[in-house]
Amino acid sequence: MRRRITPALALFCTLLLTLLAIPRTGSAAVVAVALVPAAASVALLAAADPALRRAGTLLAAAALGLALGAGSLYVVNAALEGGRLPVDPVKVAELSGVLRADSMLSENGDTLLRVRVRGAVTGSGVAAAARADALVFVRGDWRFAAGEALSIRSGLEEFASSGRERYVAGADRQDIRSTGFSSPVWQLRARIRDGFHRAIAGIGYPASALLEALLIGAREDVPADLREGFRATGSLHVLALSGLHAGIIFAFVSVLLRPLRHRFAVFLAGSALLAGYLFVAGLMPSLVRAVVMLTVGGAARLADRDDEPLNLLAISGIVILAADPFAAATLSFQLSFLALAGILSLGPILGRPLEGRVPRMLAVPLAASAGAQIATLPVVLLSFGAWYPSGIVAALLLVPLVTVFLWLGLAWLVVFSLAGRLLGAWAAGLFDAIYRTIAGVTGILAGVPGIAVAVEAAPVWATAAGAAALALVLLAPRGTRSEAAWAR
Repeated sequence: MRRRITPALALFCTLLLTLLAIPRTGSAAVVAVALVPAAASVALLAAADPALRRAGTLLAAAALGLALGAGSLYVVNAALEGGRLPVDPVKVAELSGVLRADSMLSENGDTLLRVRVRGAVTGSGVAAAARADALVFVRGDWRFAAGEALSIRSGLEEFASSGRERYVAGADRQDIRSTGFSSPVWQLRARIRDGFHRAIAGIGYPASALLEALLIGAREDVPADLREGFRATGSLHVLALSGLHAGIIFAFVSVLLRPLRHRFAVFLAGSALLAGYLFVAGLMPSLVRAVVMLTVGGAARLADRDDEPLNLLAISGIVILAADPFAAATLSFQLSFLALAGILSLGPILGRPLEGRVPRMLAVPLAASAGAQIATLPVVLLSFGAWYPSGIVAALLLVPLVTVFLWLGLAWLVVFSLAGRLLGAWAAGLFDAIYRTIAGVTGILAGVPGIAVAVEAAPVWATAAGAAALALVLLAPRGTRSEAAWAR
């Protein structure tokens, strides 16, 4: 795979760095800085030397990334200032709004709601329109859907975080009243997810809980011991909806539509289904990244254009950050992009010593898994203070098992309405067997101790790990053209 900076990579990196510098940088300052590469690019683009023109293109992309970052910072800073809440938050007695995302379970088992607040009522009965975001913790395990309009009897407190929510509230279930959905589209989505839930439930718990998590991202019912097993092996990314899941769905559709024998028709049908799947499953950064890469890459191949994986990764990052600049600070975004960047850049380098010594079908995934682990190590050390080397082996075993599990799950959804009752008992036994195998693998590997790092030393180790990974990418000798096969 080529190791060179493309305009998309330059734009993505400058945009990301700008957003990660939020606490120290204002949008006006970013615009001023952007003028420097913009002016230099104008002169270089007029040069006769192709190398200078290429440098000018990269500088222009960097300037555009800074400009886009300045606009994103304006949006972020507006949220950091608290949005528009015209009343004192401590005087709020009731708030109304719409859920930005499906409800989630917090670490202590409470329900977490991300509410787009659009109205507030004080204890004295004064009502006011609002435009702010709040985190609402509901005691107990309850389910709410994105787009659902809620009225919540609770006060608000100011809340400092790196996300868009500037307020926090706590409530009991009886304090929350649903008033429907903000639009028929969100109501349709909730019904589709409910239909998925009913169909998947036919294979029996706990296999149904794992399949639901892998298909539509609903992880609330996944047994705690299995979740802990994935966490202790550094394999939580297998549960997160990403390229594995989107790729399987795209391949599944391609197989069904193969009789059409028309690449463009298959691509359009697959892209449309992926867009619908993204809407139903939720706009998680890892899934958005995968869908954008599959769609843009498919379009590039149809047009006989370059589909360099790192370039597609950068394009997907630009799309995500332009739509939601707060994603830059989230752990899911950082781990998702670092993991794939490690697979694409470090995987081929780590795979070279294995060539001829280890069977290719084992060497490729082993090198890819090691590349992902190394690339994510700095963030993992800073976030968790520990690293689990068993994750390298866990990925080799879990990814094939999960792939089979997903393929069978998609097939089950197709036959459920036709022969669900006839095949229910047989399907339940098959899914349960695979589930027990997955749980057994995670249980065994979870027993491998991790490498813990003291909290005060974590930044130093993380910096050293990041510098080592970057040096490996930049200084490793270039391989043959066959490297591209390792990264795909």
